[in-house]
Amino acid sequence: MQDIDDALATIEEAIDDGDFAGADESLDSAVDAFGWTPLLRVFSAEIAFESQDYEACLERVAEHLDAVDDPGMRAELLTFRGYSLFYLDREDDARVAFNRAVGEDNSLWAAFVGRAMVHEHLGYLQAALIDLDRAIELDDQEAEPFAIRGSVYLQFGERYEAERDLGWAVESDPYDDESRLDLARIKALDDQNEEAMELLEPLVEEGVDPLFVMPAALLRSQMAVALGSTTPAQRDAERAIEVAPDEPWGYLQKAAVLLTAGSAGDAIAALNEAEERADNPRDLPDIDAMKASAYEQLGKPEKAAHHRDKVSGSSRLPAVVYGEQLDPTGHVPMNPNRPVDVRRVLKEVFGDPDDAPDGYAEKVQEVLDRVPEMIEENPDAPEIEVELPPIEPGGESPGEILFRPGRSPQE
Repeated sequence: MQDIDDALATIEEAIDDGDFAGADESLDSAVDAFGWTPLLRVFSAEIAFESQDYEACLERVAEHLDAVDDPGMRAELLTFRGYSLFYLDREDDARVAFNRAVGEDNSLWAAFVGRAMVHEHLGYLQAALIDLDRAIELDDQEAEPFAIRGSVYLQFGERYEAERDLGWAVESDPYDDESRLDLARIKALDDQNEEAMELLEPLVEEGVDPLFVMPAALLRSQMAVALGSTTPAQRDAERAIEVAPDEPWGYLQKAAVLLTAGSAGDAIAALNEAEERADNPRDLPDIDAMKASAYEQLGKPEKAAHHRDKVSGSSRLPAVVYGEQLDPTGHVPMNPNRPVDVRRVLKEVFGDPDDAPDGYAEKVQEVLDRVPEMIEENPDAPEIEVELPPIEPGGESPGEILFRPGRSPQE
């Protein structure tokens, strides 16, 4: 007959191997032999959690928590509860669970990392930093808190600190695709092109998750264009298409490469492909802006002017390539005569632009079309406030847009 230590080792080995059914069988055998020891109660929750059965994990924690007196083991059970709640999109409840876990044991690394994840997700960035600093103080050899802290620093706009933490995260865990991509973005913006290319290579060549591979391929393509290497740039744009064929972004980048190479007709074909994949082409002013350039190359100024006049708001592609926090364009309007995209305004007001009442988009566009004239009439004004038209006749305005000449508008 196994002793308790052998039984625990068998359960742990099954969990490590991903054999969760076997782990549960070994757990049942151990309980039959030794009863419910505190550590077996913790293993019960761990098995459910590691198998990603988060509802079952919550049930097992509820079943065992009150029967465990040891603060460290109670903290472990509460930490499994916190992570399960977080992955079930119950962030506020997860925060409560992690608070209790830290209260039971303020040296449990996983509890601080989990609470930091919740805080970041909820937008409590300063609180996240405090938790991450504590986690790193407890164990400075784990990559995860550095990766999360790097992401938080990006949201604060602290690129130096972000680069430092993300660099450590990638060095410790070369398979952390998100940290690798963000680090490459920072280095590209700082003209550290060789380092950025080196970071991007495994993502572009061997990566499998489109969430990271697509922007990595787009970024490397744009860097190649800047170096005048259109052939590898086009290859990387096609790699972005390969991993995300239903998204418009690879086609937009391919069009940009073809325009640089002087192949305007092929660029228009790529832009048509992008247009087919856009939820609503009006949400992608990049398409009309590039079509205008293509028709200029083809010597068709009337068609170029037609597409240029349709452009409103800012380019969408840079935010996909660099991420929202590092977008180098700063949402600068592509067409000074139409600095705000009416579709973005409708999204702010209604959630979905297509939920706007018939005719309301035209009313908003009429207001927005007067903005350049208002700016010209008030050249010294630091800001100009434009009130949106009421949704219903005689009703109240749903809000206003603040324009700061020379900067992106604040909706």
